[in-house]
Amino acid sequence: MKKLNFYIALAGVSLMLCSCAKEVQQEDLVHGAVEIKIAQWRSNLLMECKANAYTDAEDFVDSLLLAISLEKKLDTIPKPKKPGKPIKPAFKTKPDSIVVNRIYKEE
Repeated sequence: MKKLNFYIALAGVSLMLCSCAKEVQQEDLVHGAVEIKIAQWRSNLLMECKANAYTDAEDFVDSLLLAISLEKKLDTIPKPKKPGKPIKPAFKTKPDSIVVNRIYKEE
């Protein structure tokens, strides 16, 4: 029982010490929120700027490579050869031994 009273008293004292902290003003909360928003905006702006810089660099390098290849007339992809004509198949001849019955019978 004495241990339980000791722990309760210890918890009460710790709560009293924590409650003596400085009060947070409304303006401090607003300034903190504004700083967070500004940091997010800057990071988004930096990411967009990097993406645009990479896109511009890719376009510039592609145009340089194209200009160099046109100047040297290098074709990196060889054209395939024309395929040869296939051999004509031999046609089978049908025998004339087929019997055709008349449609109209003579009377």
